[in-house]
Formats: sequence, structure tokens, C-alpha cells
Amino acid sequence: MTKFNNFDFQNFVKKYSKLKTTDFLKVMIKDVFHKKIAVTSSFGVESAVILHLVSKIDNDVPIIFLNTEKLFPETLKYLKTVKKRLHLTNIKIFKPDQYYLKKYDPNGDLHKTNTNLCCHIRKVLPLRKSMKNYDAWINGRKRFHGLERLKLKKIEMINGLIKINPLIDWSFKQIKNYMLSNNLPEHPLLSEGYKSIGCQPCTNKSKDSIRDGRWSDSLKSECGIHVNEEEDKKYYPSV
Repeated sequence: MTKFNNFDFQNFVKKYSKLKTTDFLKVMIKDVFHKKIAVTSSFGVESAVILHLVSKIDNDVPIIFLNTEKLFPETLKYLKTVKKRLHLTNIKIFKPDQYYLKKYDPNGDLHKTNTNLCCHIRKVLPLRKSMKNYDAWINGRKRFHGLERLKLKKIEMINGLIKINPLIDWSFKQIKNYMLSNNLPEHPLLSEGYKSIGCQPCTNKSKDSIRDGRWSDSLKSECGIHVNEEEDKKYYPSV
């Protein structure tokens, strides 16, 4: 499949959404979106699960990693560990555009005054650039993360892309058991109390829920990469 001329999204959802996780991923990667699909990964606490599932099907599927230049050193180290363990051969690293950093964040402290704009420059724009050559992207979001993610659907269409969410109905216990049964490496910061890991300035140790350490001093709960692009333009018309 290439871009969606005469595409019936509802029938597409009906045809594929009831497939089991491995079968679903296999048909998306090998058949429907062959060579036109990528995986996005933060190389966070739960990332090894989706990466392992994908690598068993094709370890050369593009893995998009957004290096915001504000990440924990442990995350960069973990990327190398997972890459070696799963024999991932096609990790593509995208960084923020230096033009926008110089214009909006010359001192590297924009996160202190405008977290949304910081995320937009360091994550949203690089993500859009990274996806220009693909028709679909796989990510590892799950409903048990709560808040906006409770409404997740297995297949979505946003910003001209089919978004594949194969793990939405997996539980925390399933994720943990899968990690253990497949001997997958643990993120170094998990043992220190970090259950969800993003950029270092905006990530604290978790207290109660999985993601309550993210932007914990604000109402913000998502970085913005999953937002409709047209809606996003209302807030960042000049970027």
C-alpha cells in the first residue's frame, strides 16, 4: 500500500484490528506496508517489548529514535544495549533542527518556561521529518498508562499516516512477564524508581501511576508527537 487513494479506513480497521499481536505486526510489516512502515521508540522502560516483537519479524525495520539532546545518559546507553541484544540493524536517529534551537532555546532552558514549545522543537518537528517516507508507524503506547491513552485504538489515522498501536490492551503484568520470559534488558533507571522516562529535565521518579513522573509539576501529560498536525498549527503558527 502507498498513500491512501480510495482508501476505506473503516474496512481496514475491521479487517485487521482483531488479529493477535504477533500476527497483526507481521501482516503490517511484511504485507500491507512492506518497506513503508517504521517503528518509533524512546528506548524507555517498556520499549524492549515492541522492539523484540518487531525484530523477530524483521530486524531491519526502521527504528526512529528522537534524540532531543536532553535525554538521560542511561537512555543512550540502553539504546546501545538493546540494539546489540536484538540485532537491530536500522536505527535512525533524529535531532532537533539547530535553527529552531538557536531561535527559541539558545540557552537550553526553554523547558523551564514553555514545555510545550520545547517538546515541539525537540520532538514533534523531528518526528514529522522522520516520517516523510513512510505510510505507517508502529509505537508502543498502552491503555494502562492512563489519561489520554485510555481511549487508544489499535489502528488510527493521523497526519496522513496509519498509526499502529499493537500493545494497547497489554497490561503492566503482561509487559513485565514478556520482558522476563524473553530475557530482555532492563532500563538502568527502572531500579531507581523511574517507571516512565523522557527528557531528563522533565522526568522525575514515579510515585503512584506509571507516568506521574513526567512533567510532574504541570498539567502536561504528553509530548505532542501524537497530536493532529492541523490542530497543532493553531499553537505554533510561526514554527
